[in-house]
Amino acid sequence: MSALDRLIKHNEFPIVFIGSGLSMRYLRNFPNWRGLLEYLWNLTAKQSDFYAFLNRTRSDIEKENKDLKQPELDYLTNIKVGTILEEKINELFYQEKIKIDNFSQKEAFEKKISPFKKVLSNKFLKYEFKEEMLDEFEYFKKMLIKTQIILTTNYDTLIEDAYNSISNYGIKTYIGQKGFFEQTIGYAELYKLHGCATEPKSLIISENDYKQFDKNSVLISAKIISQLLHSPIVFLGYSLTDQNIRNIIKDFSSSLSEKELMRLESKIIVVEREEGLNEIIEERINDSDLNCRFTHIRTDNFREIYKKLAEINQGVAPSEVRKYQHIIKNLIIERGKEGTLKSLLVAPSQLDELEKTIGNKKLIVALGDNTYIFAMPDVITYMYDYIFEKNELNTDIVLRFLANQPPKSRLPFLRHVNQETISNSNLHPHEKEKLKQRLENHGNFSKEREMINRWYQIRFNTLEDILNENYPQEREYGIIAYNIDNLNFTDVENYIKEAVERLKENGEIRISTELRRLILLYDLKKNKRDNA
Repeated sequence: MSALDRLIKHNEFPIVFIGSGLSMRYLRNFPNWRGLLEYLWNLTAKQSDFYAFLNRTRSDIEKENKDLKQPELDYLTNIKVGTILEEKINELFYQEKIKIDNFSQKEAFEKKISPFKKVLSNKFLKYEFKEEMLDEFEYFKKMLIKTQIILTTNYDTLIEDAYNSISNYGIKTYIGQKGFFEQTIGYAELYKLHGCATEPKSLIISENDYKQFDKNSVLISAKIISQLLHSPIVFLGYSLTDQNIRNIIKDFSSSLSEKELMRLESKIIVVEREEGLNEIIEERINDSDLNCRFTHIRTDNFREIYKKLAEINQGVAPSEVRKYQHIIKNLIIERGKEGTLKSLLVAPSQLDELEKTIGNKKLIVALGDNTYIFAMPDVITYMYDYIFEKNELNTDIVLRFLANQPPKSRLPFLRHVNQETISNSNLHPHEKEKLKQRLENHGNFSKEREMINRWYQIRFNTLEDILNENYPQEREYGIIAYNIDNLNFTDVENYIKEAVERLKENGEIRISTELRRLILLYDLKKNKRDNA
């Protein structure tokens, strides 16, 4: 059994390290470390050859450290060159010999931002996709939301942008070493170890930056190791010769016993690109320098890697685990300190609204057995069953589910709810009354459409025309809802099915307000109840 298949079998969300190789794979003109240094060198307007300068720098380092291996030598050379370039670019800026976009002398002085790092920030804040890689990138995004924690040495914002484009909950991003000094949830977190382009001062590139980083390396390693002991780790976008990855693995392996290393060797997976190789070649490597055995995968078929990792499914996405851990912590630990606790039984689908609903009440959340909680569907399960007409949910369960949803929440319901089904159900009279209210409050197509925000009231005649405008997702839902009478109904139905399918695949259990409204209008139109 392959290492990836073993992860699927054990159903373990992995920790993923992402290197610059992935940004280079998907983005146009994205530089590697050496290419970045050459770009910065050219800004100094020097007539001398960059590689001559690189050779001199490497030679000087080699004279002082004759026992260095090639990866270490290249690593130290790059850092030394970065240090020299920072001095040169800063000096040129202060002497007003060069200008930097969106950056003034006043800002450099008052905010104490290195001009050199502002240049770096400008370089990585914007990016452009390779169109030929967009299809594979969709699989990359689906893989991302099945990761427990992501760590990267990249400066760009590709990872968080991709994650947040597909997850309603988003990912918590820690820049630099901030996240290592505080208590964190341990799910749906991104650690940008070498800083981020959004915060120029955080970028690590010079000798002083690395010295400061190394001061806290013990703390960083301890935090990472505490997670790795319980979760598999996958390296993507790194080479086996990359000193960053070698330092990380070395710190990790030096802290483990021989028994622990043997047990975890199948959980450390390094995926390295071999251009043109469509197969996935897997082997175990024993690296004496790293004092570690790990799984090495060679391939250029990253789509297949992503598809396998995306198969991991624990019922909810890590981003949802983070959301609910946060809520439960606030309810139980923080409010418990304030006084006497009361009991409250809730379904998972109610947790999103729970903090707002209970106000400052003192309570504890009790998790019941499957008879009381887990037999009830979450919102996405209900939506999926309804939209695709699976009819896999028991009618009484569906009616009870709808009766226990917040009165203002919009959900499709007309196939299940009418006066006859309410009367014949085994629900409590209070629940029956809530269903009657839902029928009255949300059963009129014209009334629901009139409540659409003016921001969305732009007239279109085809769904394609709306999609071509590339509106933000919520606005797109709202505009489609407003125009639903003008659009081809089959097109709208397919659009909704794709949206619900996507949420289900992502493991989400929450659905946005405007998509709820669109689906409800679709339901009212399709099932022709009060559709006047």
